[in-house]
Formats: sequence, C-alpha cells, structure tokens
Amino acid sequence: MSQKAENTGAMMPPMVKFFLTKRVPCAFIVVMMLTSAYWFDALFGNIPLIGFLLVLLGMALHLTVPSVFALVLFGGGLGYSLQVGGIAALGILMLSSGSVYAVLIFLGLFVLVPVLIALAMQRQGLNQASWRLAIAIFLLVVAALMIAMDAEGIKAFVTQMFKPMFDSLAANVPAGETVAVESLRQLQKAMIDVFPGLLVLSFWLIWWGNILFARKLAKRFGFYQGDDSTMLTLFLPRQLVYILFVFALISSVAEGDLQYIAMSGMFVLSGLLAVQGIVVAHAWLKSRGMMNSIVVMYVMLFFWSIVIVVFMMIGLFDIWFNFRRNIISATGEK
Repeated sequence: MSQKAENTGAMMPPMVKFFLTKRVPCAFIVVMMLTSAYWFDALFGNIPLIGFLLVLLGMALHLTVPSVFALVLFGGGLGYSLQVGGIAALGILMLSSGSVYAVLIFLGLFVLVPVLIALAMQRQGLNQASWRLAIAIFLLVVAALMIAMDAEGIKAFVTQMFKPMFDSLAANVPAGETVAVESLRQLQKAMIDVFPGLLVLSFWLIWWGNILFARKLAKRFGFYQGDDSTMLTLFLPRQLVYILFVFALISSVAEGDLQYIAMSGMFVLSGLLAVQGIVVAHAWLKSRGMMNSIVVMYVMLFFWSIVIVVFMMIGLFDIWFNFRRNIISATGEK
C-alpha cells in the first residue's frame, strides 16, 4: 500500500483511496484509458455517429492519462506512482505485441514526465515546473524524431510524413488553378518548418493542463501538499531568453537538422513567452474587473493568431519589468 495515501486516507473518498492504494486496478484503469480509442473503434466503429463520438471520447481519455499519474503522485507518492507506471507498462507491452518502442514512449511521456513535473510543482513551485515540462517534452520529441528518421535526417523525415497528405490535396485541385496549388505548397512548407515546435507546444498545453487539473482534484479531495500558486503568477526565468537568443544565432549560421532543431526551439520558447504575455494581460484585465474584455482577448487569439506576437513581446518585457508586481499578490488575487 501507499504509505502517503494511508496517512491521508481519512480525508479521501473510498473510491479515491482504493486507486491510491491498489496498484493493479490503478494500472488497469490507466491501460484502458490509454487504449480506449482503439477499443471504442473496434466495438462501435460501424455505428456512424455514436462510433465517431465514442472514438473522440477515447482520444480524450487517452490524453488525460498524465493527469492520472499526477494524481497518483500527489496522493500516493513517487514510489507508488512509478510502480503503477511499471505495471501499466507490462500491460502496454502485451497489448502492443512486445513493442519496446511503445513501452518507452508510454514510460517517458505518460509516466515519467507528468510524475516528475508534478513533483517539481509540489516542491519548487509552478514556475519551475512549467518551463521544465516544456524542455522535457522538447527533448523527448527531438529524440523520437531522431530515432524515427532515415539517413537523410529529421527534416527529410517530416517532409516525407506530410508529402502524401499534401499530394492528395494538390491532386484534387482543378487543372489550371496554379495559385491554389502554390498556396498548398507554401502551407506544406510552413507546416514542415513549424511541426516539431508546434507538436511540443501542443503536448505542453495538454500535459500542463493535465497536471493543473490533477492538482485541483487533489486539493478538492484533501491530499495535495505543496506549492499552491495560480497560473496568474506564471513567471519564466530570464535564462530562457538567453537560450532563445542562442537558438536564434544557431538557426542563422547553421544548416540542416541543427538549424531545424534550433528553429523548433525558438518556436517553443517564443510560445512560452506568449503564454506569459497572455497571463500578464489576463491579470491586468482581471484586476480592473474587465471580465468581458478577457473573453474578447481569448476570442481574438482564436480568430486572429498573428496577435500572439504582441503577447510574446509582453511576456518578454515582463521578465525584466515584472508588470504584475503591482497588479496581483503572490496568491494571484487582486
């Protein structure tokens, strides 16, 4: 049994306590969540609307697995969470017909990353955990691309990955529509250029949301102990800006995959700065009670993505000037 869960068991609902003290049932739930999209498709895929909705539900369950491991870490401790991950990995190994690659992805991305980042959040705070998560996912994505690539390199591998999709789209363009074909090719080039960085940022947003959601649930059930700061206090270290400049220098003088990786790193760090800029704007508007303006801000971000550059600049300057110093307190409130 998890000693930590036993110590706080009096505060937990019985079902929560059960999964934080029983390794095998907890691991079974993880495996079922991870593979639910496959099972839903196999069982209900031939039912038009219901099958589609269940597959979407399965994909959502798949992407919430990190929150389970973060919850297990908060309630059961590091050792218990790793044991659950190990048992679940055996299940993944059997279901994948002995695929070591699938097991390594599961252990790295779904177990170690959320567990270690959740632990960092508890002990060192939200700010440290946020950028460490981005770096961990960036390294994992680059490593996965290096393993999957052929002899021609990472960018060539990504190009080949997108080629069938865009060739199919171009084949459906009516003859003579050269402008449309050229637009497709430009879009293809842009997608290839940003793919690793966009993938990392997408993973970061999903995994970060999972960890914050797990912390919220753990607080609700009364077994979270540690840093309790809110997203409105998100503040990246100045060192990341220097790393951004190093990536920019490398991308301007290097060639090939080194340049490609450096450009991806720039994309990721710029995205993190934009998130900090959004947090600054949110805190400023909230401190003045302008709740409708907050909604307008997020709608504008959704429909007019170029404005993200403005928030990136706000986040960059906030690292030096700390705009929120006189807006919110350490708890994130007015």
